[in-house]
Parts: sequence; structure tokens; C-alpha cells
Amino acid sequence: MLVVLLKFAEVGTRAIFVVGTSYLLPLDQAGQFGLIVTLQGLASFAFGYERHTDIQRRVVGAEPWTFDRAVGQALRLFATNYLVVSPIYAALLLILMGLSPWLICLAIVVAVAEQLMNQAYLMAMVNPRYRPLMGLAVMKNTAILAVLAWLMLADPARLGLGAVLVTWAAASVGTVGVAALIWIRLRHPHPDPGPGLRESLSAQYRASWHHFLLGLVAILALQIDRLVIGAVMPLDQVGVYFRHILMVSMIYQVFNIAFLNRVLPAVFALAKRAPLSDLQAIAQREYLRVLVFVGALALAGLALHLVTGDALADRFSLVPAYFAGLLVMSCVRMRADFNGLILNALHQEAVIFRLQLISFALNFPVLVGLTWALGIPGTIASGITGAALYLALTRRTLIRQDRESPALAT
Repeated sequence: MLVVLLKFAEVGTRAIFVVGTSYLLPLDQAGQFGLIVTLQGLASFAFGYERHTDIQRRVVGAEPWTFDRAVGQALRLFATNYLVVSPIYAALLLILMGLSPWLICLAIVVAVAEQLMNQAYLMAMVNPRYRPLMGLAVMKNTAILAVLAWLMLADPARLGLGAVLVTWAAASVGTVGVAALIWIRLRHPHPDPGPGLRESLSAQYRASWHHFLLGLVAILALQIDRLVIGAVMPLDQVGVYFRHILMVSMIYQVFNIAFLNRVLPAVFALAKRAPLSDLQAIAQREYLRVLVFVGALALAGLALHLVTGDALADRFSLVPAYFAGLLVMSCVRMRADFNGLILNALHQEAVIFRLQLISFALNFPVLVGLTWALGIPGTIASGITGAALYLALTRRTLIRQDRESPALAT
């Protein structure tokens, strides 16, 4: 419970920072910032290589020194990925936005730090000794907010993309430095590790390759729209899109933490002894709660818009119809994710990967074509289409699973 609360605090403070910054910056810089956040997430994912999944599964509950050794060896893999991925990340920042070398360096520092702090959360999920590291992420986000708030009040003209990245990078470096000191003190080194206990880099890559592919397709399916719109449309329109999608993406993060992950243990445990219909019943009940939650947020947003008239919409270039379409897209995707959770409980990871890959491959041309022809409305329409396709594929697969194995007890 403490880990979940700390993660909520981290996500909440980061959401205020990311969404608030996209609303305060000029539209073209908001577009650049949104693309940086998107590419930073992709770079951090590539840095981490989903290595945590193998560590969590393999050494959960093991002796402290065993767990710490696995984390320490994963750091060698991360360092290798920094050398390989950072030039690609830098090239994308240069091609899509034409950032200066100084801003590119700051963005790389941020991506590395965000990946390392996210690993702390993932390790804390299965090892309580790592929980102090999670508190650092909350403190880092709070410090960034404080500095940016001071800039906005003291000298709004200085609150540009450069100031945001400098503040973000400085806070990240300080946080990682403190985290390194804490981790060194937390470690339980083995008195005689011996040569046989060192896991090679190639073995680590092989162990996490399948999980990396699964994660890659999933993250591309959720974020490829941002890259396409960044490549196709002018930066001011990119800024408009990010002001909408970043707000909705925070709702999706709440869904993952408060709804999907909350029922995950129950679904996994029930899958060992109960029929598929029981798993589907849990997913359906939880999804109804999701719809109530999203509906309440939509009504609150509509009420705010009616009370303020067009003042907020005009000030921040907001379009209520864009929010409505993106919420529909998210709700469809959330239902599909519950189906994916059930398939994962049935050890159908390969099936999930295939379905995500099919839906992504079929919808990508639709995304590019509609974005090119219609702009932001086309991007949103293609997002709904892709989510609906993934939902249909997962639903069809579960129906077939139910017919073939009506009683999944083991």
C-alpha cells in the first residue's frame, strides 16, 4: 500500500509539472516539450530494456544480497544501453525539433535519471528495502515545481523551454546522486561472490528480450500518435495536441495504478483454480468503476467549461471535442487492457504480443493517413480505431479460450 501511495504522489507531482508546463509555455515550445517528454519516455524504456521483469520474477523473496547483486548487474546493462541508445535519442531530438546541443545534452540527462528512478519504484514493488528511493522521486518533482513556480511569479519571461530543461536536469542529477548514496548503504554485498555468480550481459539481454518486445509494441501503440503528429504538423499544432493528450494520459496512468494493478493479484491467483468467466466478471466489475471515474472527470471538465465560458478554451487553445474523443479512445483501450490482463494471467504473453503487433500494424497506416488529411481530429479518430481493433482482437481470443478450455482449474 505504501508503494502505491508513493507512486501516486510521484505520478501526481509529475503530472502537475508536465501538464502545467505544456500549458504555460508558448504553443510552439509546448509542442517541443511534449515531443521531448514522449521521446524521453521511449529512451528511458530502451535504457531499462524491461530488465526489471526478469529480476522481479527470478529473485523475489531471495536473500538480500542475491537481489542486490541482480540489481547491480542490471546497472551494467543500463550503462551499455546508455551508450547505444543516447545517440539515437539525440538524433531524433535534432531531426524532429532542431534542438541545440546544450538542450539535447540536458534531455539525455533527464532520460537517464527518469529511467533510474523508475527502476527504484519497480524494485520497491517486490523489495521493501528500496522504498526510500521512491520518496526521492516525489521530492525531485516537488523541487522542480517550486523552482518553476518561482520563475513564473518572479520573471515569467524567463520561463521558457531552456529554463524548464535546466531545472529538470539539475533536480535529476541531484536526486540520482542521493539515490546512489542510499543504495550503497542499502546493499547487502555477499562476502565471497565468486566468478560463477556474475551474470553476463548477453544472458541478461536474452532473459529480457521477450519482455522488451512486448513492452516496445505496447508503448508504441500508446504513443506513436505523438511522434506522427510531431513529424507531420507544425509545432504550434503539436502544442495544441499535447495540451490535450497529456491531460488524458494522466488519467490513463491513474487507471493503471488504481484499477488495473489493484485487481492484478486477484486475477492472477484466481486464474489457477477458477473458470475464465470468473476472471471476466472481475474485469467487468472493475471496468464499470473505471467508467464511473472517467465519467465524473468528464462531467467536472464540462462544468468547468460551462462556468468559464470560452475563457479557458481561448487562453490555452483547448477544444472540448478533442478531450471527448481522447477519453473515448482511452476507455476503449482500458477495456482491452483488462482482457490483456486475463490473457497474461493465463500465461498467454505471446498471444498478447501478437495481438498488439497486429492491431498496431493495421492501424499505423490509418494513423498517418488521417493525421495527414485531417490533422488533430484525424489523429484522434485513428486512436479510437486502433483501440477498438485491439479490443476486438482480445475479446475474440478470450471467447475462443473459453470455448476450448471452459474450466481452467489446475
